[in-house]
Amino acid sequence: MRSRAFAIIAAVLMAGAILSLPGASPAQAASAGWIVTCDYARSAPDDPIVAPGVSGGSHLHDFLGNKTTSATSTYQSMASGSSTCGTATDLAAYWAPALLRSDGTQVRPTGTFAGRSTRQRVYYRANNLQTGTKVEAFPADLRLVAGNSHATSPADNPELGGDIYWGCSDNSTGKLKAPPASCSTGIITLHVGFPNCWDGVLTHKNDTAHVRYPSGGVCPTGFGRALPRIIERMEYPVGTTTGSVKLSSGPTFTAHADFWNTWNQPALSRLVANCLNAGVDCGKDPA
Repeated sequence: MRSRAFAIIAAVLMAGAILSLPGASPAQAASAGWIVTCDYARSAPDDPIVAPGVSGGSHLHDFLGNKTTSATSTYQSMASGSSTCGTATDLAAYWAPALLRSDGTQVRPTGTFAGRSTRQRVYYRANNLQTGTKVEAFPADLRLVAGNSHATSPADNPELGGDIYWGCSDNSTGKLKAPPASCSTGIITLHVGFPNCWDGVLTHKNDTAHVRYPSGGVCPTGFGRALPRIIERMEYPVGTTTGSVKLSSGPTFTAHADFWNTWNQPALSRLVANCLNAGVDCGKDPA
């Protein structure tokens, strides 16, 4: 028995030594990809994807990421801007409708509650695709909207409770179709996941019609080019009792978000290759 125990210990130590050798392959990550922390930048009634060039032409949005984003932004102006994101090469713009209390007071996605700070994050994953699916970087200037801002009922926004959901900042509720009535943390969350199967058409306008969600890990026919899965995660310090809240676009079932790819393109391509396609968890705010 003693000799067998020594043999097991020796095997474990040998395996550890092999993994620590220079050039050894890292273990495949359970959640390959990376996370970018992007602080709140500003709020404005602009939407450069849905209402480009029209200042004040939209309901109020909260913007993260690129600091220069406005209704009149161009790809060139965005690419030469700066960002609130922890990864400096992430010059992309992310935005969602503002959260409002019943009296119209805005709850911005920033600040603290009872000593807890809000965190705005964007997840880059491929975990809704079959293992081994080759992922390509978003093309420069791709512009996407996820969710239905014009929904008249939850049924009109079919991703509610799935790729689009509400919850608490401690992830204690599961995926809710409406904001929770209360959170012990005093901070509610909105997650918006974007479709990531592309047909290869780039319009340099609103490209939403050219993407679909995968089904069973497979992209649908005609949309076979797999892109990173983006999930925008917003946190709002509403207090332990949420109360009656709505979105600037209407009821909370009109939840949606926008993404404009103005990343430094070579940096984005490197992360896709070294994290998503290599099966590596590159952590938070990779360089």
